[in-house]
Amino acid sequence: MSSSAVLTSRPVLDFTSVQVTEAMNRSFEEYFVPLVFTPATFERRFRGEHLDAEASRLWFQGEELVGLVLIARRGWTSRVAAMGLVIEARGQRLGQQMLQAALDEATTRGDHSMLLEVFIPNERARRLYERLGFRNTRELFTFRRLPAAVETETPLREVDPLAVARLVAAYGEAAIPWMFAPESLMAVSAPARAFTLDDKAYVMLRPEAERTLVQTVLVRPEYRRQGWGRQLLQAVEAAYPGPALIMPMITRGVGYDFLQATGWEPLELALYEMVCELK
Repeated sequence: MSSSAVLTSRPVLDFTSVQVTEAMNRSFEEYFVPLVFTPATFERRFRGEHLDAEASRLWFQGEELVGLVLIARRGWTSRVAAMGLVIEARGQRLGQQMLQAALDEATTRGDHSMLLEVFIPNERARRLYERLGFRNTRELFTFRRLPAAVETETPLREVDPLAVARLVAAYGEAAIPWMFAPESLMAVSAPARAFTLDDKAYVMLRPEAERTLVQTVLVRPEYRRQGWGRQLLQAVEAAYPGPALIMPMITRGVGYDFLQATGWEPLELALYEMVCELK
C-alpha cells in the first residue's frame, strides 16, 4: 500500500452492516485486545453508543481499504468510538490525516469537544492524539472477578434494563464514561439483563461466551453504606459462577476502592480518556 496515494473517504451510510463490520474487523487485526464483531454484535454495541453513520467514515487508497474512523455524537460532544488501520496501512501516518478530518468536520458542525479512549501502553496512538490536541483527563480501569464458590440466600429478581438505566440517570455518578453512561444503557437489548436486590441495589450485565460483562452497579442513595452493594455482588457471583465477571471503565475513587475491598482485581491494561477542545 503506497503512502503517497491519495486518501479518500466515504460515510458509513454508503455501506451495508456486513461491509462495515468486515472493515472494522480488518482494521483491528492484531490489536491490543481481540475485537471481532458480527453484524449483529456490531449494531448492538454501536447503536447504544449513538454512532453517527454520516460522520463515521471508511477510508481508502484507490479501491483498497485503509481503515475507519467511527464517530458517536451526543449534543455538542463527539467521541471516536473506534479508529483503526488495516495491517498493510500501519506505520505510514495515515491515521493522523483520518483523525484530523474528523476533528475538522466536528468543528464545522459546531461541536465543542471530541473525546476518545486509548490503552495506556499504546504509545504510538497516544502520541498521535497529543499532536492533534487531545489531553488526558482520567484513567479508566477494568476489574475482574474470577469464578469462585459463593453461596448466598439473597435472590436476585429480574427487572427491565430500561428501568435500571433510568435509575442510573437519576442517581448515578456524574460524568460516567460514554460506553456505560445512562444514555448508552438505555439502548441495551438482549442478551443484556438487569436484576435488583430487594429494590435497593441494581445490576445490569451481559453474559457472553468467555466472560460476563457487568455494565452498571447502583445502590439507591438512601441505602448506601449499608452493605447492599457487597450483597449484590455476592448474589451476582453466585448467579454467574462460570466465566470471569468483568467490569470496565472504572475511575479512581469510591467505586474503585469498593471493588478492591470486595475481592475484585484491577487488570493491568488500563485506558486513558482523552479530550480535544474544539475552537
